[in-house]
Amino acid sequence: MLADVPTATLQQWLSAAQNAYADLMTGGKPVTVSYDGKNVTYEKPDAARLADWIVALQRQLGMNRGRRSLRPYFR
Repeated sequence: MLADVPTATLQQWLSAAQNAYADLMTGGKPVTVSYDGKNVTYEKPDAARLADWIVALQRQLGMNRGRRSLRPYFR
């Protein structure tokens, strides 16, 4: 979904989404994020969706590779 989007655009979207998330979590009022000619408004109950969008952008930029499962190591 994000494969053909230029890196500079992804970074702009990520910055806007992170700022919106901070505003949402500290102010509690609805925030609007614009990307690709669209506007999406998030409210407090939508914080998880906004966080998922941030993770998707970070992964596309190579910043968040996800977690590896931990395995016990016995000697």
